[in-house]
Amino acid sequence: MTEGDENFIPEHKFQDFKIDQKLMRAVAAKGYNAPTPIQDKIIPHIIEGSDVVGIADTGTGKTAAFLVPLINKILLNPKEQILIVAPTHELAIQTAQEFKFFARGMKIFSVCCVGGASIGRQISELRYNYNLIIGTPGRLKDLIERKMINLSRFNTVVLDEADRMLDMGFINDTRFIMNGIPKERQVLFFSATLPYEVERIIKEFLRNPVR
Repeated sequence: MTEGDENFIPEHKFQDFKIDQKLMRAVAAKGYNAPTPIQDKIIPHIIEGSDVVGIADTGTGKTAAFLVPLINKILLNPKEQILIVAPTHELAIQTAQEFKFFARGMKIFSVCCVGGASIGRQISELRYNYNLIIGTPGRLKDLIERKMINLSRFNTVVLDEADRMLDMGFINDTRFIMNGIPKERQVLFFSATLPYEVERIIKEFLRNPVR
């Protein structure tokens, strides 16, 4: 189901989700009057702390579907550290911009770590306080190997557009990242399609996910 599905009637209003009022105002400012199908289905499960598998294309409100509950998680626990892995630097930068929009004025900071941009600058940004890293698998692996990112601090991971990560040959880098994350973790997994290889990765990385 896509956002263009006029017949979709959401089960929830944004007010039904247990999220901070400041965040609620940011959602309204973004122009979301009612949750899109993916937001309606997945936000309650993310808030509960479940692993989730979301099947959604770009343009379905998918990014907000994970950013809103995750920013709320940080507001509840300012020590929370979250890692978002995206297949392309365009998608990572877009996610970082959307995060800045929702988190404006909340003193929550993110670092965007993508290839094709200055690694020196990313290293200096990683020395400051942040709650969120958004990056591409290759650059993240590089920064982890340089000991600039300590994966043991992260207990929430988003794997976005996982089918594209596979197509682009990033599975080994992604596995390297996932192996460094504590076993007690919440994994949010998004993919536009569910081929056999993607199903295999879901089994490998997630525990009893809600689909």
